[in-house]
Amino acid sequence: MAHGLEAEYKISISSRVPNASTPHTITEIGELSPLGNITYSNVLNAEGAASLSVEPEKVPTDIAARLKDLKETPCELSVIRDDTIIWTGTLLSCQLQGSSLSLNARGLLYYLRYMTLEADLIFATLTDQYTIGKGLVDAYQDLSFGDYGIDTSGIGTSGVTRVRRYIYTEGHNVFERLQQLAEIDSGFDFWVDSDRDLNFAASRGSDKTLKVYADESNVLNPNVFWSVAEDNLASEAIAVGTVDDPTSGVAIGTKSNTDLRSKFGRVTVFVSADGVSTQATIDDHAQRVIDSRDSQILIPGPSVLPLTDVLPTDFGPGDKISYSINVGTLGQIFVAQRVRSQRVTINELGVESMELELI
Repeated sequence: MAHGLEAEYKISISSRVPNASTPHTITEIGELSPLGNITYSNVLNAEGAASLSVEPEKVPTDIAARLKDLKETPCELSVIRDDTIIWTGTLLSCQLQGSSLSLNARGLLYYLRYMTLEADLIFATLTDQYTIGKGLVDAYQDLSFGDYGIDTSGIGTSGVTRVRRYIYTEGHNVFERLQQLAEIDSGFDFWVDSDRDLNFAASRGSDKTLKVYADESNVLNPNVFWSVAEDNLASEAIAVGTVDDPTSGVAIGTKSNTDLRSKFGRVTVFVSADGVSTQATIDDHAQRVIDSRDSQILIPGPSVLPLTDVLPTDFGPGDKISYSINVGTLGQIFVAQRVRSQRVTINELGVESMELELI
């Protein structure tokens, strides 16, 4: 029987002080003693989350002074494992329930959700998609008090070019536009690392199937769900957007997966690409749907116990890992798939468990 590993976890709280023309100042102010479980998650192309509870009367006074008004005194929360920061995010909410105070945070990528363009941002000629993504973030962080310290200086080029027109009166949220840019065919993965650097890559993570392996030895609950429901498969994709000239109607892109069609039957998915006016981009949207829905979805059991060679810090979103489980007369179900999300829970003894979602 596998036994979970114990690790030393700490929770650190930092102040965030906005500056008019420079990145916001982040200063560590102290640590909290959690009451019960700590949970944090990392998600592919999203910000992830962290949550924990504390006893209000045991919150240090300097931290308490900031927690009671997160608007006047914004904070960040960091999860520290064996003296190494493994997760940092912005503290979003506190909730008092009886004698327990719950803290909830979202990852650093969440700051992009605060950003909505306040001026037109036009890329009228073919521009590298990484440059466009960087431009979205830079345009906002160049505004007074808008620099949340997300560093874009290390972003290079992808070799894939696009045309984009973001008119500020249309209300373009930076996170949503970046997500849309990343999700089309030949797009990219994006994340903010522990150094607050914004990263773009054709594919985040690496192949760790020979190193990270979940099976009967560390799967606590051998529950596996697989599905071919309407949102899981697509043999035909129709993407519809707009065009610059309203008299021309709409731009339509269609793509097919003939192999899936011949094995499963025809399955059509319709997607709306609001604000997209370039035909090539509409086609990319359709192709992305076909590529992402070419097989049944598989969600592994809810809890995986870390072992010495499968630690939470050994892999993350984007990495490809091995997962195998025996299903009676169905035999062994084995997949080597990318991690979409990794949710880690640490109990009061420091014992870790993980919940995974694979794509």
